Amino acid sequence: MIHKKNVLCLGLSPVLQRTLCFDRLVLNDVNRARTTVESGAGKALNTAHALAILGTPAQVAGFNGGDSGCKVAALTRTYNVKACFTAMRAPTRICTTILSGADNSTTELVEEAPAPGRNAQKLFVRENLKRISRASLLAISGTLPPFADDSFYVAFVREANRAGVPVMIDSHRTALINVLFERPLLAKLNAHELSVTLGERMDNERRILRGMRDLYGMGAMNVFVTQGRGPAYLLNQGGIWRFVPPDIALRVNAIGSGDCTLAGIIHSYLSGKSLPVAVCYGIACGSANVESMTPADFERKRVQALFRCVKAEKITAL
Repeated sequence: MIHKKNVLCLGLSPVLQRTLCFDRLVLNDVNRARTTVESGAGKALNTAHALAILGTPAQVAGFNGGDSGCKVAALTRTYNVKACFTAMRAPTRICTTILSGADNSTTELVEEAPAPGRNAQKLFVRENLKRISRASLLAISGTLPPFADDSFYVAFVREANRAGVPVMIDSHRTALINVLFERPLLAKLNAHELSVTLGERMDNERRILRGMRDLYGMGAMNVFVTQGRGPAYLLNQGGIWRFVPPDIALRVNAIGSGDCTLAGIIHSYLSGKSLPVAVCYGIACGSANVESMTPADFERKRVQALFRCVKAEKITAL
């Protein structure tokens, strides 16, 4: 049997996700949930979970602690993901998703990630730098929490470059910009995050493509920008591609769709597909995720069906 290396999904803040479903949500009133589901989440864990569903081995790093952290670790194992969490004294944050059937709305209540402490941070860095050389790819996910410096991700990307391990990063603001100078294989973000990162409005295709060229000029080998239901774009030295996601009739919960998109890109890329094809597959994964109640809980067969519905065209040379 051929042993496949794990993708190292590196983030700092896993989540114990509570998803509550209501027939109708009324503010300033008592609301009784019809269904409550707990799941392990957070951007890096969502990506690792989706990779495992697709058949690509994955491990997830992050700070984890307390009773909520014990639940996250147990859930991670049920996803067939290797848990490489760094212990901390503070409990892992709990985030709550509220789904209302009356208007098909999704409300997300997010706790800030607790500071793990200096010793835990040092241990996290030391352990995960060692893991990189044994990984098939390094996937970095998430906005840095207040306790981490904006250059926190840079050391991991430099180590990956030294070890010849490709890097894909899903982040924004200064944390992303600092990594771009290390020439990651792919920088992924949505149009709003691109706007926040560059301090410019990204409300049409022309502006989005101009912003992507800026990130490409900073060092990213490929830049990928999504717009939810709208067109997505990939830019690299070969040109610019536009992708139109498939129509989804029943949208249940879009949270985690960006993470599943990244997982699909990674899975397809490691399978030997070109990046434009991998992006189509990633978009199919993100679209499939919209149909599920909890993040990264889609079916692989559904991804294959949606993959055939993604429209892609090369719109210009760079």
